[in-house]
Amino acid sequence: MSPDLKQKLKKALAGKAAVEMGQFQFVNLDEIRSQAGDEWPEIRDKTYEVSGHFIEKRLADDDVLIRCQGGFLIIFSQMGGVEAEAHVEEINDELNEFFLGKDWLEKLRSEAEARRVPTDEFLSIVARTQAEDSVETRQARPEPEQTKEAAEEAAAGWEKKTETTDGPKGPKGGRWEKTTHAKARSGDEGALDWPEEAYEAKAWDDIIFQPVWDSRNNAVLHHVCQARRSVGDRHVYGRDTLMGIDEAEALRGLDREVALAAQRGFQTVFAQGGKCAITIPVHYETLSAVSHRMEYFSILQAVPKPIRKYFQIRVDSVPSGAPVTQMQEVFRSMRHFGSDILAEIGYTTKWDLTRFEGCGISVFGSALPQTASLREPDDDAVMGFMQLVTQARALQGEAFLNNLGNPELLNAAISAGIRLFSGPTIAADEDEPQPARALDFAGIANRLHKPDPDPDIRVID
Repeated sequence: MSPDLKQKLKKALAGKAAVEMGQFQFVNLDEIRSQAGDEWPEIRDKTYEVSGHFIEKRLADDDVLIRCQGGFLIIFSQMGGVEAEAHVEEINDELNEFFLGKDWLEKLRSEAEARRVPTDEFLSIVARTQAEDSVETRQARPEPEQTKEAAEEAAAGWEKKTETTDGPKGPKGGRWEKTTHAKARSGDEGALDWPEEAYEAKAWDDIIFQPVWDSRNNAVLHHVCQARRSVGDRHVYGRDTLMGIDEAEALRGLDREVALAAQRGFQTVFAQGGKCAITIPVHYETLSAVSHRMEYFSILQAVPKPIRKYFQIRVDSVPSGAPVTQMQEVFRSMRHFGSDILAEIGYTTKWDLTRFEGCGISVFGSALPQTASLREPDDDAVMGFMQLVTQARALQGEAFLNNLGNPELLNAAISAGIRLFSGPTIAADEDEPQPARALDFAGIANRLHKPDPDPDIRVID
């Protein structure tokens, strides 16, 4: 997608909860491809170029035309409803008539529809249709169920390219790092690229993987990918590595690098014949604006569909005053990129999760502040744990906590029904994620009884 088209798309989507979408879908591409043989790449490119020009001449200046897998998408700036449907049908009839007059296109046909869709659904359609293996393979038929072999083949074709250059030093001596996100080997032409201006000097020392303990299964089943920074004799994590710099651009840079590191971590384990589940945290601020959400999607959509079941997306720092409709749009738009969606909320002993109804969240939780993480469990804390579990289950979800600092508090949380726990006091940070492994309460309690090498550890507020 060209920079000009990307800017035009951002403008068309700005402030809109829903858009009028037209879609043109080519059929018979497989037959044309098989007959074209070695000439197919040239014919394919000519097909899209000519068809796109044909459609664009029949659109208003403010309408947006996007090439996607197997056809085109349109956002109408003014037209809608019956008028948009009629216009799309008219263009489609003329396009099919045009195909009949071209030797290399005489067997090609287009099917079209117009409908009003929520903006998050439109973004998901763009991400999905631009991230598939190849623009010419889409057909009007259900996708076959993914087999183990298909998943492994997809992962084997998942490339990444990272270019690190010496340049101005960032905080703590960090380099300026320029990274190109992963793309499918077969070429996802037109995929959204993270803009150049988003490259940031790193404010963190490294990106690590925190084991997540499942108290119900007595095992570490997945890891949270986190940025980490040393501050004196302690570590800080996530947005705390920015040392109070909460500008949206800095948070977007942090979220981008963490998502890329999570993908690289999985690839490392997979290349060694193993598999691991990884949670990718992203801040709510990064997702609340449609244009920035699209930029973040460009990273997540690079993961092949069969591999996405190994990733969870955790939305951090969800503000208490976020509009319900906006939250529903944000959380629903993420469900295509991971097996589960998690919500991290500011810690409290008076939980109210009713505002998350309809968001499709699987796990709710928080990180305990340092003062609360080291205290013995009191009635308020225990009642708060129970309230979190009760309200999460009312929404068909589970509960997690981060940064518990003593075994008594951990035991109270487990007894209240909290299932997932993470943080350096649960298990040591790891440079790379690991496959699932057994871990029982006794092992964690022994660790907690030992002198804490980082007594002031804290995590995302």
